[in-house]
Amino acid sequence: MRTSRALAVSVLTAAAVLAAAPAAWAESADVTPRTVSPGGTVTVNVECAFTQTSQSPSTITANSQAFASGTATLHLVGSGGMPGSGGQYQGTARIAPATNFTGSGPNGVGATSQWGVDGNCPGGGQWSASFTVSRNATPHGVHGGLGGSFGESGTAMITGGLLVAGSLGATYWVIRRRAAEG
Repeated sequence: MRTSRALAVSVLTAAAVLAAAPAAWAESADVTPRTVSPGGTVTVNVECAFTQTSQSPSTITANSQAFASGTATLHLVGSGGMPGSGGQYQGTARIAPATNFTGSGPNGVGATSQWGVDGNCPGGGQWSASFTVSRNATPHGVHGGLGGSFGESGTAMITGGLLVAGSLGATYWVIRRRAAEG
């Protein structure tokens, strides 16, 4: 009877963690820095959801009209090593020169303009992010020492939650067992 209670607690905890999983497995992307000057460089980070297909490809493409070449290649930097796993991709892109961001003509933009970057993940999911190009931006260096290349990895969050839930369930079971014995 005691073992079944401990097992029930562990299963309910794991179910609660897994209920939040689909949102964490969705495609997500961000661009750093959020504001860049023409001719500057941005880094694009993408986390793709799990797929039911073969291994994640080694690269995917990011598209933006603000990029000097229109596209950037993002390289696989995490996960994606086996079928069914997601992938984390990262790459840099040079922003078009200042002459592309003038305020005159039918397609002119102001001193500051919002731009999008988007693409597709291997499983077919789409991702997008935005950033600002400012002709008045002060160029600055990289912000070093702020952590890894990704923020909250959905896969890592879920795995950590399951490990915590399992250890709590095991601890509960051991305590109850010792109390019963002695």
